[in-house]
Amino acid sequence: MPAPMPRPVPGWRHFHPLTLLVGLLLQLHLGYLLMVDHMNPAPPAEQLQRVAVEVLQVQGHGPHLQIRGVDDQQRSMEFPVSAALLARGHTPLQADEWDSLPGCMGYVLGVPVRWVRDERFQVWELHCGPVHRVYTEFKAAYEATAREAQGAMEWHGGLILLLTLGVLVLEHRALRRRRNA
Repeated sequence: MPAPMPRPVPGWRHFHPLTLLVGLLLQLHLGYLLMVDHMNPAPPAEQLQRVAVEVLQVQGHGPHLQIRGVDDQQRSMEFPVSAALLARGHTPLQADEWDSLPGCMGYVLGVPVRWVRDERFQVWELHCGPVHRVYTEFKAAYEATAREAQGAMEWHGGLILLLTLGVLVLEHRALRRRRNA
């Protein structure tokens, strides 16, 4: 009596759609982050808005500044950074300048961030207490951040693609084992 023939394994199009959907959604999210960076380049200096501030708190990650405005309302502000995942932010501030910011009064020049869910304001010039950093310094720091972020986005996109393909191969092998059993 001949051995029973194993059932044929369905083609690649018969995978669980959730795997493809998750991979596609992750790639779309990376595309959104790239779009946010592209839609928020360094603004021309004449478009910067002046805002009087009292710095209440400083953080090393975004939002970098917690401020009180002249209307006595508190809000957050950030130095120009990329929306990329795991991208490092560069600022022209030295360590002693970070330490001197809390409690200082002055003004910032900046713009609102577009295409984001939350209200965000990027500081492109800072004059507060002993700290005076101008637009060209922030622009140079942002350009360094943007270069690193582009590489991080490409790396993340490739990693997500490889992980998606890896999961699809594992699914295909599991499906083959299940069919042959």
